[in-house]
Amino acid sequence: MNTNTSLLITLLTLLCVVNNATARTDDSEKPIHITADSAELNEKTGVSIYRGDVKMVQGTIILTGDIITVYTANDEVDKMISVGELATYQETTDDGDIVYAESEEMIHNSPEKKIELFRRGKITQVGNVIRSDYILYLTEEGLIDTGTKKDRIEITIQPKTKPKNNVIK
Repeated sequence: MNTNTSLLITLLTLLCVVNNATARTDDSEKPIHITADSAELNEKTGVSIYRGDVKMVQGTIILTGDIITVYTANDEVDKMISVGELATYQETTDDGDIVYAESEEMIHNSPEKKIELFRRGKITQVGNVIRSDYILYLTEEGLIDTGTKKDRIEITIQPKTKPKNNVIK
């Protein structure tokens, strides 16, 4: 099987896995709450660094890590970089499904509505699991692109629940 065919099959599989996993449309309108052991804020550069058991909550979005660096521009959050033994991300979609992600480093780019997972990346939704050392998750479209030329991906797709046949005797 050539590389293009393999890539096409992978992308089609991923589209089936995420199945309308789009982020909540109103989360970006909510305030951001951050808790940490310490914080270093620089108004001139627009960079804030939070250290120690950091937790960031915005609506249904929860981002955690050992260190979270927040970059702002024009009083808006531009991106957040979370690092840790395992940084985590969780959101509830408009459909009510929970998307959970984890990796050693995570870059959440707010304007582009994307999250990149680096090293030991994993995304779980409705029992479906995708693992790779690199995962790109486009939150607005619910699209996941994964893998590099150096690593392999691992995907677990749960079967659809079959309705039980009710037999009347």
